[in-house]
Amino acid sequence: MNNPHAYVRALVPIAILSAGVAIVSAAVYQLRVGGANDSLLLVADHPAEGTSMNETAPTFELPALKPGPPIAFPPSGHVTVLNFWASWCAPCAIEAPGLQRTWTAYRKRGVRFIGVDQRDSDGAARAFVSEFGISYPSAKDPSGSLADDFALYGLPTTFVVDRDGVLRERFVGYVDETDLRRVLDQILEDGTE
Repeated sequence: MNNPHAYVRALVPIAILSAGVAIVSAAVYQLRVGGANDSLLLVADHPAEGTSMNETAPTFELPALKPGPPIAFPPSGHVTVLNFWASWCAPCAIEAPGLQRTWTAYRKRGVRFIGVDQRDSDGAARAFVSEFGISYPSAKDPSGSLADDFALYGLPTTFVVDRDGVLRERFVGYVDETDLRRVLDQILEDGTE
């Protein structure tokens, strides 16, 4: 090229595209959950829509985030809300206040809530729980061992489980308090509580 400025102008879009690919690659790398299982958990940064299910829930026992006995799931004989979250997940912060309010309202009706902190440090997870005043129990799953068992592909993910341990509803993304309450009311009223 005779004009060096034209050459530079021709390289600018290529440089911008290369930088974009590098940024996206870095973001995917940061979201990739390594360790014992190589599942990929993305941030589900959108309002959740419920999906009806009818599958037996996998069982687990994990250490509690706060000092105390391990947390076993499912708690036999109770409708349970199982919320997978992490402190690094911005949509998890969006839904946290509504989950706490729903827990406060429904625990008198025998509904249990369990949070499962995914691929997080204890300090960051405890700070998240403290910031949002979460009073229901949370387990810690630092290796992400449950991601495959529950077919998780994004955080947050919330399941509503009936008293027989059957997954009845799944919400991928930040769950709306009204939607969660509607599902809980339906399960409680249809005699499977």
